[in-house]
Parts: sequence; C-alpha cells; structure tokens
Amino acid sequence: MNRWHNLSREQRQRAIQWGERFLCSFHSMIQTARIHQDNNQMVADCLAQLRQAASQLDTADGLSILVSRGRFYLQGEKLLYRRETFHTIGEMLGFFEQRGLREIRIRANLRKVPDGEMLHFMRLLIRSGEHQPADRWLNERLVEGGLVWAEVRGGADPDMPEELVQERRERAKRAYSSALNSIKEVAHRIPEQGYAGVRRARRAIQNMVDVVMEDESVMLGLATLRQHDDYTYVHSVNVAILSMCLGKRIGLSRSLLEQLGICGVFHDLGKVKVDREILRKSGELNEREWDEMKRHPISSVNQILRLRVSQDVRSRILLAPFEHHLKYDLSGYPRVRVKREVSLFGRILTIADVFDALTSQRAYRPMAYGPDYALSLMLDRAGTEFDPILLKAFINMMGIYPVGTVLQLDTGELGLVVESSKGPDQARPRVLLLVREIGEAFAGSEAPAELVGAVLRDAGAAG
Repeated sequence: MNRWHNLSREQRQRAIQWGERFLCSFHSMIQTARIHQDNNQMVADCLAQLRQAASQLDTADGLSILVSRGRFYLQGEKLLYRRETFHTIGEMLGFFEQRGLREIRIRANLRKVPDGEMLHFMRLLIRSGEHQPADRWLNERLVEGGLVWAEVRGGADPDMPEELVQERRERAKRAYSSALNSIKEVAHRIPEQGYAGVRRARRAIQNMVDVVMEDESVMLGLATLRQHDDYTYVHSVNVAILSMCLGKRIGLSRSLLEQLGICGVFHDLGKVKVDREILRKSGELNEREWDEMKRHPISSVNQILRLRVSQDVRSRILLAPFEHHLKYDLSGYPRVRVKREVSLFGRILTIADVFDALTSQRAYRPMAYGPDYALSLMLDRAGTEFDPILLKAFINMMGIYPVGTVLQLDTGELGLVVESSKGPDQARPRVLLLVREIGEAFAGSEAPAELVGAVLRDAGAAG
C-alpha cells in the first residue's frame, strides 16, 4: 500500500524526490555492475549512493518497485517524468520490459543488507535478461543464493493495486470537499469582513493538483458525476478541476496548474453580488437582469482584490476570471476596447465553464445535456467561441465516451460511463448498468467488460 499518504504535502514531495534519487541510484548501480568487478571503487561509490537514498525512505519493512502502464511506482507512489530524470526512467523501463519484470519486492531493511548480497542481487538482475521467463529464473537463483529477502514478479502489466486506487479516490474526495467548503467560506466572509484568507483554498488546490498529476481520471470523475446540489459553488470547483486537467494535457507546470486552479475556483466569485432571484429564474432574463448578470466577471475581479494574497499572486489570478465569458473571437462579455487575444488561462476557463454549464441542470434548463452531446455542440463553435486547438485537446481528454455519458448497449440495457478507457481501445469505458427499480428510479451495477464494446448509440442528449 502507499506508505506516504499520511505525510504532509511537503514531506510527501521530499519523499518522492528521494524516491527518484533511489531509482536513479539503482540505475547507476546496474550500469556500473555491468562493467566493473565487485572490488572496483566505482561499484562501492554507487552502492553507497544507493544506501544513502534508501536511508531517506521508509524501507524498514521492505521496498516495492512497481511498473504499471509505463510508469514507476515506489512504495505505491508514482514517480513523475521530469526533464532531469526522463532519460534514466526511460532506460529503467526498458530494463524491466526487456525482462518482463513488473515488480521487485525487497522484504528487508535495505540499509542492513550486506554489500555482497546486494551486489549478487544486482548481477542476477542483469543476467536475467538472458533467460526466459526471466522472473522464474531469477526467483530460483535468489532462493539458491540465500537471498530470501528479495522477490520479483513478471507477467502482464498489472492494474494498480485496489488499495492504492481507493486511497487516491479518497484523497480526491477530500480535496474536492475542502475546495467546496473553502469557496463558500470566502464568499461569505468578504461581505462580512471586507476581506478573506485563501490558505485553505490554496491547500485544496495543491492537493487536487497532486491527484491530477498522478491520475487525472480520478478528478475528472468527481467533476463530471453530479453528487452535489449547490450549483454556484460546485460549478466553480468543477471548472477548476476541468481546467487543471486540460492544463496538464498541454504541459503546464505544477505551479501554473495551481494558479489555474485558483482562477477556476474564484472565477464566479462575483455572482455573490448578483440578485439570487436572477440566478434562480427559470424563464428568460429581461434586459435589466441580463445586464446585471453580465457584470459578474467584473464583480469577480473586485472580489478577488479583497483576497488576502500577495500582490504577485493577485496579479496572476485576476485576468482569467475577467475573461471567462469572452469568446475566442472576442465577442461575449464584458466588452473590451482593446482588441487583444484572450489569455491562455482565459481560453481554458471558457471551455471548462461552458462544458460544466451544459452538462449541469440549470434553473432555465432543468434537463442537463449529456457530456458527449455537449462536446458536439462546442465543437460546432470551435474557432469562434473556443480556441480550436485547446478544444481538441479537451475533447481528447474527455474521450469518446466521457464520464457521465448514458449509453445503450446492444442488449437493450442502459449504462452510465463512470470511467473512460485508459488503454488503446477507447470504445471500452467502464460502465455502470442502470436497472429500473420502482417507478422511474434506476439502480446501478457494473457492466461486464464484454458488453461495453457492444455499444450501439448514445441513449440521448440528456445523460
């Protein structure tokens, strides 16, 4: 299981950094052991570096190095691709894949394993590439050599352990709930006190960025499966999540993703100034009401100016909320005299804002559009309302059958997409079968995988 999930964010980042150093040291140890004898000073130096990295990790009860879906997991935590480690991680993946190895388990305190045994283990790992299946040959040699503290596992690429999947989902839920409560707190405190702190909101955004960097599908699932009733605040959190996931897809750094998430959370803060009767009106807005509604981006800027953040942070999060109703062709609102391109964050927020609005029940449109239908409507407006390149990236991110889409299988049954396919076959998402119970109510049960590929058509625009 993930041994780092109880650490603070700072402690966890340090642990991940030491995990990267450990893997790099492991790689250096293998490369050096290939060409030098055990008594060579370079071998001794590499072994010392490996032990130093291990000393910073919780290896008292053992160590797990797992490969899943082309990524390394150390102690259950995914190691990120970074420019400094990209080449090394790529070579290590090749080393594992060439031998068909999926996991190395060390059931001992690595710092206390004798040097001779560690070097023997490394040389067996290297030689295993000459034998098939490598994992069986290697495990037999480990037992013969008395290295009972080590074991390897091969075979097909495994799914993430269920306990890790569940732990990640729980962290995502906690971050979502914290962001939701923090935006409510800020919206209530500004009218009462004239200002509001954002420490809790920033921490929630940072936690969501952590999950997005690990597995964006977990956060996307929370943003697209409606589980809350308070639209104004839920919408803001959903826009933040969708924006951060899109930002990750186009390669934004962690710090930029945090800024983008804060923009998303506070982009509609100005709606606290809009008459609630206007927000809840089921019919068409009259001219006066529409004029008041169109002022909310400027009101959002005014509210953000009251947040207790540094001038530098404030300057970075003002523009996108102001722009989120400006379209790609500069139509929309508020009207601007200077004709300049909408900022990158503004264009991202526009896409996320419209998608979440279309797929949500609103006072003026009780029936929400299905995610797939919403994307088709947005695609028709690419180049006018939306940045066509960003919209294409967004559609690719959501998948052929976005989470929340209602599908009709060739069996006649209805299914709700709860997770998009992560493999090459995008037509096989994870589906919850909908079974009619009393009246119009439905209950859900997971659809067998063989049925998911038999989708005939979407069950309608209102998923």
